[in-house]
Amino acid sequence: MGFGQIVIGAPGSGKSTYCNGIHQFLNSLGRETVVVNLDPGNDKLPYSCAVDVMELISLEAVMDEHKLGPNGGLIYCMEYLEQNADWLREKLQEKCQGKYVLFDCPGQIELFTHHHSMRQLCEKIQDEWDYRLCCVHLVDSHQCTDAYKFIAATLVTLSTMTMLELPHVNFLSKIDLVGSMGRLDLNLDFYTRIPCLARLPAAAAADPSREKLNEALAELVDSYSLVHMLPLSVQDKETVAFATKMADKSNGFIFSGLPGQVPPVTLEAGGRELDETDMLDLVEERYLNHPDDPYSDEYYRSDDDDDDDDDGDDDDG
Repeated sequence: MGFGQIVIGAPGSGKSTYCNGIHQFLNSLGRETVVVNLDPGNDKLPYSCAVDVMELISLEAVMDEHKLGPNGGLIYCMEYLEQNADWLREKLQEKCQGKYVLFDCPGQIELFTHHHSMRQLCEKIQDEWDYRLCCVHLVDSHQCTDAYKFIAATLVTLSTMTMLELPHVNFLSKIDLVGSMGRLDLNLDFYTRIPCLARLPAAAAADPSREKLNEALAELVDSYSLVHMLPLSVQDKETVAFATKMADKSNGFIFSGLPGQVPPVTLEAGGRELDETDMLDLVEERYLNHPDDPYSDEYYRSDDDDDDDDDGDDDDG
């Protein structure tokens, strides 16, 4: 039995950077980890991969031979990989046996929202080849600065969750950069816990002409109560360790008793282990609260808080 992560996300969301960082982090813990490149169009990898799908098929060669664009070419490549899954199985047995595997996937979202090749390949890896997988979905944190983009990102996330039917962990990647993109319309915990996405268009003063569409999409996502995200910066060891523990819970590695377990995430030796609320506070303190653009308590006071204050004034009178 093996363990691994299917790493997906839109182009530019940081998949290869994530695989590179997690690969180094886990090996430093004594967990032998390898990366498998499943992107036939990615020939500039920041890591040394154990298995490279470009040995089987290349996007550039497919586009030249069949006169396809990049999207059609990627779909062709993944269908070809599905039909030749035995090649991947032999490579995994040869080079990844007994190791923790990070599968770095293409960025074309159609492959995970409604095309069946990746789903069927994941089923083979998990059900027939005896791997315990979770899906790590990376969402670029800059999406939080635009209500329309964030609603679209949550809808894509929901689609991938229902399509792949794997244990899912969703991360807001590059969270260390979000503070430089402008003030968020709502608190960070809104974008991670997503308690009521339908609040976002109104809070962001979105375009009235799109208000009904955005509200309908947000209510659709809310109706499933599935989408949840965690902040992540590959440069931040605490968020990396916390993210890895969440992935380990999802694919079951944390319960395996195997070496290379992630130690408790604390800020000081012998300190209390951090939970999700602690991580959100830590991220806000490090990357959102800065002197040039402070996130004041006053800015985030809710209407309920104002009502409570008014009631208090009446009682004093």
